[in-house]
Amino acid sequence: MSTQEGFLFSELSEFKQHLMQDIKENFPKETEKFIKQEASKCLKVAKKIARKEVGTSKGKKKNWIESKSYHKGFKVGKPYKYANDLCCRAYNKSPHAHLIEYGHVNVPRSSKRATTRAGRAEQASMKRGTGFTMGKFIFKDAEIEFINDFLNDAEMFMYKYFDNTVDMKGKKGATFTGEMKASW
Repeated sequence: MSTQEGFLFSELSEFKQHLMQDIKENFPKETEKFIKQEASKCLKVAKKIARKEVGTSKGKKKNWIESKSYHKGFKVGKPYKYANDLCCRAYNKSPHAHLIEYGHVNVPRSSKRATTRAGRAEQASMKRGTGFTMGKFIFKDAEIEFINDFLNDAEMFMYKYFDNTVDMKGKKGATFTGEMKASW
């Protein structure tokens, strides 16, 4: 199971949204690259928060498996289209990421999960949990911390292509010879 969060362009004004749509249509590769870079920046923020909020069992458990570590599971997905918007997913692929993110009921190791509906209903009535561990909400905190940086980067990205200047092969100020048309 993976944990994923995101945010939309709702903070941008309507003009900027139209401008971003035009840039997305005229510069699709650059837009995908920008979205992927921003997702990886957001992931860095999430990793920083996770190091602070979530402890580690490294060295404390005798059967420690580093490949299943929460901190090793952070990934950035491929850019994709969702509802005519370009998106990129930042998530954690570790098998227990959803438990850390949203919280879970503490179940003693001796308890076994029932395999029939009647058994599950009986266990639910017995309240087999011994408590509840609150979620850390790593990606929500990362979203809140990253939103201002994202909006600044999005504006800089728009200004770069709105002025019809593109950094081509290391030459600053090279002019774009294509045509930008407004669709609104």
